[in-house]
Amino acid sequence: MYQTRQFFSALVIAASGAFLGLPNNALAADSGQRTFGQASVEPSIDDSTGGAVYLLTPIKAPNPTNNNPKADAPLYLVVYPLNSAIPASDLNCQPTNCDHVNVLPFPNTDYGAAINQACVDFNGGSPCSAVKGHDHLVGIASTGGDFNVAWHVKLVFFTHDGFTNGAINTRITTLTQLQALVNSGYVAIGDTPITFHCSRTSEATYDKGTPVVIPYP
Repeated sequence: MYQTRQFFSALVIAASGAFLGLPNNALAADSGQRTFGQASVEPSIDDSTGGAVYLLTPIKAPNPTNNNPKADAPLYLVVYPLNSAIPASDLNCQPTNCDHVNVLPFPNTDYGAAINQACVDFNGGSPCSAVKGHDHLVGIASTGGDFNVAWHVKLVFFTHDGFTNGAINTRITTLTQLQALVNSGYVAIGDTPITFHCSRTSEATYDKGTPVVIPYP
């Protein structure tokens, strides 16, 4: 998808201050990035319906893109903590099966900010917090979502109130749900400078790909 280290660095900067697919009626249980040829495919979520979609990104596509920001659409990347009750296998990505956001790229007390050398080593030597995995929420044109070929990544993470309230145990699958959690103070959205190109693909394309395996400690 996009370069892991570049993505981590961009999110650290943002914290300090792919997609369109074919919707299904129910969210698929597929988890993990797959590759074929010079492209990668990942499961994602239609943020209007909560249905499953599949996303294709050229591996050598420019990163970041140089498009006009007015042509962007947001991609909400929701990061779940290790103590969330949501099964890791339900999430779009886990630290061991996707090449991006394998950790929360900045330390967060609620996620577990105690020194974790394995996390730090994996994050290029920078402080971070371990995570269970993440989802991608994207707008789909056919269901009324905010769609564009260029996607601007928004990092979504749970606040302390989201931990104590138990919001970490419910999967966020729609933009309406996400906005309600923001309004309640249970999640925060951090901007990042990452914008990349992605296009729709089918579940069959995903099924034919080779699973990505990450040697995460």
